[in-house]
Amino acid sequence: MPSQSLQNTTVLVTGAAGGLGKAIASAYLDAGANVAICDIHDARLAETRSQFEGTDRFLALKTDITSEEAVEKLVADCVSRFGRLDILVNNAGMMDSFDPVGDLSQANWDKVLGVNLTGSFLCMKHAVRAFQAQQPKSSSASSGTDSLRGLIIQIGSNASIMGTQSGAAYTVSKHGVAALVKNTAGFYGDQGIYAVALMLGVLQTNINDGIAALGGFNQGIYALSGLPARPPEAVTDTADVARYCVFLADPRIAAGVNGSSIVFNKNWPRQ
Repeated sequence: MPSQSLQNTTVLVTGAAGGLGKAIASAYLDAGANVAICDIHDARLAETRSQFEGTDRFLALKTDITSEEAVEKLVADCVSRFGRLDILVNNAGMMDSFDPVGDLSQANWDKVLGVNLTGSFLCMKHAVRAFQAQQPKSSSASSGTDSLRGLIIQIGSNASIMGTQSGAAYTVSKHGVAALVKNTAGFYGDQGIYAVALMLGVLQTNINDGIAALGGFNQGIYALSGLPARPPEAVTDTADVARYCVFLADPRIAAGVNGSSIVFNKNWPRQ
């Protein structure tokens, strides 16, 4: 039996028909939450729908998060189905081609920034608007920071705080989402709307699929990143990240970490 600690809480996870997003969605479902996911891949969405079709607490929608019209509809459909939106997990993203700035095409720059940064901005924008339109949820000991109107969990990266863990496009996009979290936390925290970033290290996910779509990757900067030589113990389990996302749903925890960039990388590369 799943825990009911998040009963009547609604979570939207982007890019969640596989990999880390799917693990996060599963963890929230197990905790009793209503969960909506979006993805751009038809086959993965169909597979994920079939996996969770036994529960009425699940909604899967095809969405291009680089389109504001599509994102606005995604959030509206989520609220229409479940009555409110409490948590957005901005997980959707794509890796770059490991090209430094001198080798990077504008087409690949635009593609990576469009998904990772513009997509995150659009989802945050419309989630914040949904949060503002609803009453906050409170914990059993309601007072002050126990009230939560909404929470944004932004999936960041080692590349949010380091310069050579990827190419220029991905590095800039992940630095950008960290700044977006800080700005959002600062402007909306006093409304009970919180934002936090998780700076993740190496994960076994499907994010590298996007490298092929960009024409492969630059072997030189890939080697410089240290990723090829990483030890097996440096790989973070997606299930552990998912459990941490559930932990952050606690209103008091969310308020306490508002604006934070939490490093979650098994200390790799070692500090």
